Amino acid sequence: MSYCINPRCGHRDNPDGLSHCKSCQTPLLIEGRYRLLRPLRELDEWEPSEVFEIDDQGQTKVLKVLKKKILQPLFEREAATLQSLKHPGIPQVDPDGYFSLEIEGRQLFCLVMENIQGINLDKWLQQHGPIDQATAIDWMKQLVDLLAQLHQEELFHRDIKLANIMLRPTGQLALVDFGTVRPMTSTYFAKVAGQRDITSVVSPGYTPLEQINGRAVPQSDFYALGRSLVYLLTGKHPIDLPEDDTTGRLTWLEQAVQPIDDWFAQLLDDMMAPFPGQRPLNAEVLLARLLNPVRSNISKASQEQTKIRWLLAANVGLLLLQLFVGWQWWMARQRLAEQSFNRPGITDAAISPSPFEPTASQFRQSADR
Repeated sequence: MSYCINPRCGHRDNPDGLSHCKSCQTPLLIEGRYRLLRPLRELDEWEPSEVFEIDDQGQTKVLKVLKKKILQPLFEREAATLQSLKHPGIPQVDPDGYFSLEIEGRQLFCLVMENIQGINLDKWLQQHGPIDQATAIDWMKQLVDLLAQLHQEELFHRDIKLANIMLRPTGQLALVDFGTVRPMTSTYFAKVAGQRDITSVVSPGYTPLEQINGRAVPQSDFYALGRSLVYLLTGKHPIDLPEDDTTGRLTWLEQAVQPIDDWFAQLLDDMMAPFPGQRPLNAEVLLARLLNPVRSNISKASQEQTKIRWLLAANVGLLLLQLFVGWQWWMARQRLAEQSFNRPGITDAAISPSPFEPTASQFRQSADR
């Protein structure tokens, strides 16, 4: 079976052996080498892109076809990103894997990429159910390592979710759909500050508030990854889990199917913190906490103990200061009282005594008696 690449074709499936579509006569061999074998998702004329499994001279690959020219800059950025990154968790694209076609006066943009064998984690979860902590840690290590390279290239993904994570038969995870990737340039962050010309990418349950408002940052990827892992651990979509009314944090731990260690639960909570500044600073910090949970716990406990010591020292210092000020006040009152006896012309009314101290007249009356 061969499929016609023309989106306007009325009958796109063709039997093997034909060189041109039987319906619209569009060539079935693209660029002299690619033959479309089957669509990987339902063909919909309203969708901006289509995805096919293709044959490239005996090798099975994936072809993504963009139909809307207005999205061409994003599509070209996706191609450039995949061509520049070399990682087993990222689909590889050949240097000539991005090209355009004109069919019946309509321009199509094409991206040929590695066909990652396996299943996305959304479908995997439906088939196998929630995972345990050991599996979550293994998968998290792989994905954080991938994000570390992506962020080192000054890029961030912006659409991490189970449907965009593939599990190969080897157990290796791969991240797909780089159509939403953004560069971390000074121009980008200047636009973020002013909210000008920033495309908001929203996947309900996964997307943090700052990204919904068009202000995505690299830590937005950590938020989406944390929520993806919670989905895998609980079997419940993040949008179906409650949030704490006071802190805005996801309440999920009681829903986990298997026991979760405190340090790992805290790490996931930190990744999903409502504000970017509350999340791990970068992928390296995140990976260090994941690989050294004991040291991380000791470090956090040490920080808490240091805070307590500082608070105690501050309280003691404040108490001593109050005692010193009180003593100075009492000494000043004593000196003032002595001066009032030794200096003529100073009446009792000139001094405003403490209600607990006897006045000079009271001293004289006592002496007369």
